[in-house]
Amino acid sequence: MANRIPHPLHVERQGLTGRPMAFMHSTPDDLRFWMFQTAHFSAWYRCIAIDAAGFGRSPVAEPGVSMDDQAQAHWEAIDRITPDPVILHGNSMGSLTARIMAVQRPERTLAIILSGVGHSNNMREIQDRWKKRYLEEGIALRNFQVLDHFTDRMKKDPLVLHYARMVDELNNPSTLQGIIAMNEALAEFDMSAQYMAQIQAPTLIVTGTEDRSHPSVADLQKLIKDCEVRNMEGAGHANNFEMPWEYDRRSEEHTSELQS
Repeated sequence: MANRIPHPLHVERQGLTGRPMAFMHSTPDDLRFWMFQTAHFSAWYRCIAIDAAGFGRSPVAEPGVSMDDQAQAHWEAIDRITPDPVILHGNSMGSLTARIMAVQRPERTLAIILSGVGHSNNMREIQDRWKKRYLEEGIALRNFQVLDHFTDRMKKDPLVLHYARMVDELNNPSTLQGIIAMNEALAEFDMSAQYMAQIQAPTLIVTGTEDRSHPSVADLQKLIKDCEVRNMEGAGHANNFEMPWEYDRRSEEHTSELQS
């Protein structure tokens, strides 16, 4: 078992045939963040959506959990299903999980698709600020942060509001502890240029032009070998949820040669 994660992560699967495709969500979401992609791609791929430790139906991580621990736990979840190489999708926190996974097991990583991501030099400051707010405001802040991933026009969309309520409905007494633990883990991890140079798999960044991370995407692209960028005009941090047809099309173009 991965360090500081006492039990296996919760996994949900769709699709019986094809290449394995795994999905790592952002914080404070859960695996349902990828509901449109797992439904769509399951026509061709074996889709594996994973709740990170402390989120959804997965166990809460112990104090001191690291992003390396989280990535290892995701590989262990995939190992329970298949030994085959995998296409990795990751948004925001999940994009970091996916990159670490690619470094941990390059021989198992067929391709990487990242979203809700850029190159940040102030990750500690950002995560310390979220941690402070969660300590002061409690679990009620989760709903705000889920909606904060969307553009202003989408924050009032009935489907997005319904999704945010669904995420809240899985809150339990330890959920706040899990979110704060991941704020701390994200603050501690150093995704240096040397680290990202170890990523060998072909990488695609799908970026929403309204995402606050968008201005630094070009900086990130320079740090990852064989990395392409595709823009989604008018989309925000959760571009795969706001415009799933556009996100899926770009992903299909990136992975079309890997379907068989």
